Amino acid sequence: MFSKTLGIVWVCLGLLWVFKPRVFKARLEKKMSRKVKRIVFGFMLILSFTMIGSVIKVPGIIAKIVGVIGMFIAIKAIMAITSKTSENVFEWWGKKPLTVFRILGAVVFSIGVLILLV
Repeated sequence: MFSKTLGIVWVCLGLLWVFKPRVFKARLEKKMSRKVKRIVFGFMLILSFTMIGSVIKVPGIIAKIVGVIGMFIAIKAIMAITSKTSENVFEWWGKKPLTVFRILGAVVFSIGVLILLV
């Protein structure tokens, strides 16, 4: 149930970022407060653990690959929460062209669809 809701959120965010990448880029260019960063990283952790939980029950190699990606996201989120360089990462992403954000939006949309289907 929770994974379906999370999948719908990811599909909506992916579509938003594909069609209006300036929204995502503007958010990254602004200096994010500590509270917002923790919310973003918490969202990343929830997604990764949801992906891992969904993959355990599904047979097949593609599902296992999605599970490994989920584990990497969880590890990266944990490292980013404790890292002092997270601000530099947000600034780096804020300097990227809009095409990168459209591609990222397509990836987020695809992950959302995969979550809905799995």
